[in-house]
Amino acid sequence: MKTLNTIAFEHLLRSDAQNSNTKVEEITREVTRINVEQDIKSQKSLLFQMYALEEEGEDFFA
Repeated sequence: MKTLNTIAFEHLLRSDAQNSNTKVEEITREVTRINVEQDIKSQKSLLFQMYALEEEGEDFFA
């Protein structure tokens, strides 16, 4: 039979593990959000570079 201290200790371990999992999930969500933002910025940057090259080409042949 488990003692009250053992039960309390197991509960604290479970609570701590749940809190750690929550923190890891929050960090993972934040990293994912940042990666998506960076991908969007790099896509926009590439699009603007392509547009600038297109304009330069038009000016060159005009």
